[in-house]
Amino acid sequence: MNEDPNKAILLQINRLRNLPALPEVNMRILNAINDPDIEIDKLADVLSMSPSLVARLLGLANSSYFGQARQVNDLPTAIFQVLGLDLVKSLSLGIVLNVQFDTGKCQAFNSNYFWTRSLLAAICAQKLAHANRLKSFSLSTVYASGLLLYIGMLVLGFLIPEEMNAIFLESKKNQICVGDTIKQNLGNSHYHFGFLLLQKWQLSPVYLAVLNHFEDPDFSGEERPLINLLTLCHTISSSLMDHKSVDMVELESLRVKLSLSNSGLEALIEELIENRENIQKLASIMGNG
Repeated sequence: MNEDPNKAILLQINRLRNLPALPEVNMRILNAINDPDIEIDKLADVLSMSPSLVARLLGLANSSYFGQARQVNDLPTAIFQVLGLDLVKSLSLGIVLNVQFDTGKCQAFNSNYFWTRSLLAAICAQKLAHANRLKSFSLSTVYASGLLLYIGMLVLGFLIPEEMNAIFLESKKNQICVGDTIKQNLGNSHYHFGFLLLQKWQLSPVYLAVLNHFEDPDFSGEERPLINLLTLCHTISSSLMDHKSVDMVELESLRVKLSLSNSGLEALIEELIENRENIQKLASIMGNG
């Protein structure tokens, strides 16, 4: 952990660049997920190439989060009647990326915490985007952007499990957020490492821009409103994960920029709190590699 930060950065970047390419099946799945015009039947056919993915999606469809009275046993029904096309595409994206990285060697990495926080950010962003009609981005794109916001931590937990284990423990001991401790020890943020991964796998430019510029206040590209939205949702998810009250004053500037009503934002926060247990169950299914 005392290594020259610049050398550490180069080491991690090289490891990312040397990661094996996605298996052909997963690449075809990612291509299907990123096709805005794909039909449900076609998507179901492509997803069915991965039995483990289908099993995970059926598990999600039958989870208490969706409250189905009847058992859902096939993917088309899960898509048509329960999950919906946009949600299936976004969840499949998260699951496909998750199964590539086994964080089991990083003992302090809490998979359920990771996916719960990711889902909170994604659900929050999607609901707020719908409320203020963020027309430049589809709701599925907004949702997926939230789901991928912390993917760099997953990558680092896989690539450097011992170093990340020490970072988690140091963060807990000093009561400093993990993101700041990653910066201190690796010389760059987990958003940067997530950006490098998504760039390597040639995912949507929107996701690349979000991660590459998430902490850049001077960025003024077309993704700026989406980044503002995700920043607000990041703050909300941080408070909810720590079981703290959300500081509405802290959110005021972003709320005004996004044309969100104070009452609407408060109502959404209450909704997320009420559904936190179901979201945790959903995260458990997603993160159960």
